[in-house]
Amino acid sequence: MTGSSDEPHDDLLIVTTRSRLRSARFFPPMLLATLLIRRQLARADGLVRSASLIASPTEFWTITAWRSRHAMQEFTRSDEHGQIMWRFSRWLHSIWLMRWRPGPCELGSWSGLTLAPVDATASPPVVDPVASEVLESLPVLKSAVGADGAARYATSPEARRERRKVAGVAGVVVGIHAPYRRFPGALRELVRLRRSLGSDPRLLRSVVGIGRPGHVYFLAVFAEHEEAVRFLRGDWTRSSAQRWGDGFWATAWLPENEFGHWDGMRVRRERRRRAA
Repeated sequence: MTGSSDEPHDDLLIVTTRSRLRSARFFPPMLLATLLIRRQLARADGLVRSASLIASPTEFWTITAWRSRHAMQEFTRSDEHGQIMWRFSRWLHSIWLMRWRPGPCELGSWSGLTLAPVDATASPPVVDPVASEVLESLPVLKSAVGADGAARYATSPEARRERRKVAGVAGVVVGIHAPYRRFPGALRELVRLRRSLGSDPRLLRSVVGIGRPGHVYFLAVFAEHEEAVRFLRGDWTRSSAQRWGDGFWATAWLPENEFGHWDGMRVRRERRRRAA
């Protein structure tokens, strides 16, 4: 993992990928590919944090946080990464990729890094009259200008359209870093959490995965952002934060866009179904 707690969060992008194998016989080559990708990530420019998780012999996850969309795209376009992706795509039954942006709710930190945006009463940007006049003649560029006066993809009409397709849901991540002797207890705790939430109709999907030695994660997608916030502010989260101290981290993310499916589940389809 890389990064530090004082890195800027303005354009931070989080990517979660879930790969389901055709069968457990592909576990050894997939594990090797995962280790190779982990090595690539360690050298990637713009990577803030990363975790490679194994949920079962046929289910693999990655969580990556990037300083910007550009940094993430430069990594995925690299020839070295593309060769590995082409190789293990032949072993896959399905893949699900979700991009997120940090939300305001967070407890603890991800190995020293807090992802939640900092609330700051910033002064309004100074408007350059010449730039404003130029923008009037460039409506496409003007439509991508955000509240800070800068034009970027995150504030473009295309990004807003993609967000509307998945709006309302939330991704929740709970991570525990425990010493060797306490790790089985941390794993059991997150497995019990997943079981206890399994009957909640607002929970679309959830998983528990093991990362590097001593690290275990719980990932969930809630159909309602309010439910994710309620969970983070609930008794379980508070008591677990006290029990695991600095090794505990929990946060809720806002959706950006989605690719593929998670065992038939697509967030945009769920939104339409629930709205109907």
